[in-house]
Amino acid sequence: MKLKSLIAAAVLGAASIGSASAAAYTVNLVNTTGNLWTSGFNAVPSPLGDFTDTFTFTPNATFGSTAQAFLANLSVTGSDSSSIHFTGANLNGISLSGFGGPTVFGYAQGEVLAPTSVLFNGPLVLTVMGNTKGGSYGGVFNLNLAPVPEPETYGMLLAGLGILGFLARRRKQS
Repeated sequence: MKLKSLIAAAVLGAASIGSASAAAYTVNLVNTTGNLWTSGFNAVPSPLGDFTDTFTFTPNATFGSTAQAFLANLSVTGSDSSSIHFTGANLNGISLSGFGGPTVFGYAQGEVLAPTSVLFNGPLVLTVMGNTKGGSYGGVFNLNLAPVPEPETYGMLLAGLGILGFLARRRKQS
């Protein structure tokens, strides 16, 4: 009976070594100037092996907003034994590319992940996938919020359309 329990524990332990881990983080962006919101973020994937980390940024983006992110994993020793290898990332389901490779300082992978021409509306969720042999990674996320029109702006728009309609009708009658 003890042998069966020991074998079962060994099988479970061996299966968990290569298993994927997932972690979720909420990051509050800070308004720095005007419509620019920014924040740093980091993660220590555990256990070793494949990981998928999800970062949800607040506040939500408005239509016309742009976002940029930068990821980096630097090893002081330059040893690959403590590095993280990024296998992919996506922002709101849009696959992002442009990852670097090994450098003198380890696996320095950094990239502006989202092109500034991409329009976002709603919550921003950055998903980072990779493989870790230990260590951590970090990054910076910038959000340039599109300005939201004030109610007075809509009032002026409606008044202007009303005047145009009135003038068109008057011109049509004469």
